[in-house]
Amino acid sequence: MTEAPTENVPDLQQALKDATANRTDEGFLQDDVTNVLNAFLNSPVYVASSEDPQGEQGTNLLMVQDNEGNALPVLFTTPEAAGEHKEQAPHVVQTNGITLVQSLKDVGVVLDPMSDHQFLIPAEQMGSMRSFVEERLAEAEPTQED
Repeated sequence: MTEAPTENVPDLQQALKDATANRTDEGFLQDDVTNVLNAFLNSPVYVASSEDPQGEQGTNLLMVQDNEGNALPVLFTTPEAAGEHKEQAPHVVQTNGITLVQSLKDVGVVLDPMSDHQFLIPAEQMGSMRSFVEERLAEAEPTQED
């Protein structure tokens, strides 16, 4: 018997699905959270915007609210998932996790909202990742010698 061909699932989406499959009553396993965060930093992500990113307004991200009323940008692992929200946000923009970590200040994000593998990255975790990325970028910059 031959196996059915597997769908080409983006790394970030696969990490989200794996984390969800392993989730316990206590929450996500630390190894799975680490895998999701690493995949997020190293993967393309898609945002849905109500404004044309090439226009004067720039990108206006689709947002949801958490249980405490805080606005959270929503990010998607595929352009098709982002495109499902075209009534509210007709423009789909590809970016990457590192760029978003550097540009979104004091806010968390929701990955693939309303899916079985939805995942929240809290603002505190985004801040920690920003510090990590900035440290690595500073280490990678060549030193200026006079």
